Amino acid sequence: MAVGREKCLEIVKANLLVLLTLVGAAIGFIIGVIVRNTNPTDSTLMWVGILGEVYLNMLKMMIVPLIVASVITGTATLDPKSNGKISLVCLGYIMSMNFLGCLVGSVLCVIVRPGEIAKTEVQAFNSVPLETEDIFADLLRNIFPGNLVAATFRKTMTSYDTEKYRANETINGTIVEVIKTIVTGKNLSTANSTNILGILIACAVFGIATASAKEIGQPFFKFFYSATEIILVILGKLVWFTPFGVASLIGKTIGGTKNLEEDFSRLGLYIATQMIGYLVIVIAAVPITYFTLMKTNPFKFLFTLVNAFVIVFATSSTAMAIPESIRQLEGPNKVDRRVTRFGIPLCAAIGRCGSCIYISISCLFVMQITDQYVDAASVILIIILTAFSSLAVPSVAGASLITVIILLTALNIPPEAAALLFSFEWLLDRMRSCTNYSVQSTCVVITQRLCMSSLMAENKDEEDIHVINENGNVIQLS
Repeated sequence: MAVGREKCLEIVKANLLVLLTLVGAAIGFIIGVIVRNTNPTDSTLMWVGILGEVYLNMLKMMIVPLIVASVITGTATLDPKSNGKISLVCLGYIMSMNFLGCLVGSVLCVIVRPGEIAKTEVQAFNSVPLETEDIFADLLRNIFPGNLVAATFRKTMTSYDTEKYRANETINGTIVEVIKTIVTGKNLSTANSTNILGILIACAVFGIATASAKEIGQPFFKFFYSATEIILVILGKLVWFTPFGVASLIGKTIGGTKNLEEDFSRLGLYIATQMIGYLVIVIAAVPITYFTLMKTNPFKFLFTLVNAFVIVFATSSTAMAIPESIRQLEGPNKVDRRVTRFGIPLCAAIGRCGSCIYISISCLFVMQITDQYVDAASVILIIILTAFSSLAVPSVAGASLITVIILLTALNIPPEAAALLFSFEWLLDRMRSCTNYSVQSTCVVITQRLCMSSLMAENKDEEDIHVINENGNVIQLS
């Protein structure tokens, strides 16, 4: 009996943070429901979410330094051949899963046809979405930032000079006067968002150069190696604030929702289609891929990342879970730090499987509710555009919804009906983020598996060098 109790206490102690975080999430839901029934003011919601805001600020404060230090140390410990192989495997897996997300979302939407019961009046949509060519131009500009310091808090984005004019349009059989916006010019501006992809590329270059510099680069490497370990120590303490932050963020989100019943009755089938798509990836595609390559239980692996999943759900951002991902993958899962320090930030920057499901379903849903003809050509076009656009969406709140509007414009479909999708954006954003994270985390483990031969060869070389040094021989470095 005593042995059983001790074993129980050990399990609770080992998973204490996960249990506390789940309790925090449950308390957050309860607080949110209670607050929502009191018709809260903006001031009330602010105070409900203040702990979550502080928690997010603490994480944001550490994420960019962690990415910089970990990517440099990760790439510096690999030879260029291994760096290239790890990058290719990560990119190949992520792009394949992104494409699978587009395919799953499109097929589901064509079969279920959620737009058939959600037809509604279209309201004017006055904002001007980015053009497709400008998205890819911004992507190239941000991959190679001109100012690395500015890239930590700002990224390049195309803006438009616009003019408004009145016009008559037939909407639902009625001629109405609407205000339209036309583009008169383009400018380069900036958005207040971290340019993760640009920082990642720059740091990888620094890491590769550090490895090439050999002895001269050792002080540079040691500095960033020490910085990485120090940041992880700080984050190890901050992570215990997660239960409070999660409770606060969820409470504010639930408390601020309105007209849930009415919106759900109209968009219920659309939401169900989205959820089925996410479940297909999380419960079927990811576990099957993991089991096929790793030959171990995928759900046991995903369970070790429960705390990271809760962070992603609370914050709607996989980037916020980077510190916890590093801690769990290098700890219980024993993933090589040379893979995690580069692979995790890279996957967080481009892993968008859940977002691809959301974008493809949303585009076809809008086509259905506006009585657009959906044929095989339009479905294939949406799959292709979504797969590539998912790599280049602006890193701002509701970025996937912005991409939906961009793609609808590119397809000459009135994007006004996309305003309907805002109703449950708070829920779908969290679910697609969790789907993104399930793909990103398995990508890192699978990358280590497929690159094991290169990593083992490097380990052997390092052991040989260590033995030579112990024998008193001098190694001349060019």
